Amino acid sequence: MSQQSNNEEPRPEIPTSGVVYGDIIYWGTIASAIIAVIGQIISFLTPNSAISPSILLAKIWEGKKVDGIWAGSGMARPEGEHWYIAQLATGEGLTMFGIALGVFIVIPAILASAYTMFTREGRPFFGVLAIIAALITIASFMGLLPSPMTAG
Repeated sequence: MSQQSNNEEPRPEIPTSGVVYGDIIYWGTIASAIIAVIGQIISFLTPNSAISPSILLAKIWEGKKVDGIWAGSGMARPEGEHWYIAQLATGEGLTMFGIALGVFIVIPAILASAYTMFTREGRPFFGVLAIIAALITIASFMGLLPSPMTAG
């Protein structure tokens, strides 16, 4: 460890719960990005993709929301919040799975952080707040809370 000069302030110690949360988010995000990129590569290389990548990108650059993108593709929007699970063998399904994993990874990260707050750090108030945040996130992920991205 290096010595600090007299005019440098000591760095605050990072709580273990913050390290646990950060590590899970970090590695989960890397995994989800890799999965999404592989899905996009499959979509671009597969001639019979559900949505042509050129149409998809054009609609995204036009600022269309989810319904507008599906309408512009000439296809009906898949039913259900997690339609991609049945389509994991396709590029679109794999890409959406990677994106969903990137969103989902916050749930185990929050719960692991809450567990650490209860067991190692003795901060039950913040542990309870973390559990409440996890429950709100779970409700949103399950489609129980409305998504602002569906109309348009």
